[in-house]
This record gives sequence, C-alpha cells and structure tokens, in this order.
Amino acid sequence: MSNGTGGYVILVRFRAKAGQERIFADEMRSAVPATRAEPGNRQYEFYGDQDDPANFMLYEEFADEAALQTHRARPEMAAHLAAIKPMLDGAPDATFWSQALTNAKAAGGQSGDAGHVTLVRFRMKADAVDQVLGLIGGDLDDMQGNIRFDLNRGRDDPLECMICARWASRAVWEAHNARPHFKEFAARVTPLLDVPMRRALFKPTT
Repeated sequence: MSNGTGGYVILVRFRAKAGQERIFADEMRSAVPATRAEPGNRQYEFYGDQDDPANFMLYEEFADEAALQTHRARPEMAAHLAAIKPMLDGAPDATFWSQALTNAKAAGGQSGDAGHVTLVRFRMKADAVDQVLGLIGGDLDDMQGNIRFDLNRGRDDPLECMICARWASRAVWEAHNARPHFKEFAARVTPLLDVPMRRALFKPTT
C-alpha cells in the first residue's frame, strides 16, 4: 500500500439511449489508446454496469489539472464528444477527486486484466478521517485477487470518498468479501462513516 500520488481523478457516469449501448461503448473504447499515450495520463478506463446495460462509467486519472486540460484540448476529443452526444440519454455526470490511497505498485497487475470492478461511494465522519484511511490502507495488502485499488477524496469535499477496485473476476471479489478478515474490517469501518458505503458493480465492455 502507498499513499496516493495526488493525481487528478475524474469519474464520469453516462447513460446511453436504448439501442445505442453497443455503438456508444465502441466509440468510448476508441478513445482509450490515444489518451493512454498522453504524457500526463495515468489511467483511462471505461466500464459497463453489470446490472443495467445502459449505464457506463469512465475512470480517468491525470498527473494534474494542466494535463487534463491538455487532454481536453486535443482536436480528436472535440470530435469524440460530438459523436457520443446524440447517443446519450441526458448529460454525463462528472465528479472530481484527488487520489488518496493506491496499491498500484504492490498489486502488480494491469487494470486491463480486470474482469470485475467495484465502485464504492461513502462519506467519512469529520473526526474519523485518519482512522478510516488507516483501516482501509492497512487492508490493501490483504486483498487476494485484487488487480488495483484506488481510494479518492472529493476535491470540493474531502470527506466524500470514492473507491475504484478492480478484481480478476466477480468470484474472486465475492470470495474476498466472505473472508472473516474482511467482515471484521467492515465492522470496524462502518461506525466511522457519516454516509455508509454504496456499491455499484461494473465490468469491461466488449
């Protein structure tokens, strides 16, 4: 486990129009290789909701806000955004975060190897920040089958947290949750939260 790099993280949620899900996913995936090649980009991952085929999310991390603005200024991005706009049922929902914890180096895997992704949102109590981060950070070395885990804090409200955890498969994630150690960890963290953890499950799109 290591402290986060302070990277500039953006989580974007999309809802595609009925019948547009596949073409939307194809267009979103087409932007991944060039974005990942940008010097300031650290992560650019696109996933589909496991329970609702119209819902998608894009997880982005840049070295800083300047790198994000450079990305947005690329001419290809304007064309990409124009292409997806008519496929969407409403405007994208973007939230902005700072990376606080990651196991990127320790995990060793590539996010592209993930078969299951867990997105978790919660809010810490103001007097329990160090405890929550300490408990979650201390648990990162005991996550068998985890490919990458990032905990981010809200840029506007640092008590707001968002976790993006990638796993080899859903079965591996479920086995992790069933372990006594994880249940003990969850019991210790839950009383320290002002808003409890809300989970959404995603997977790679094909």
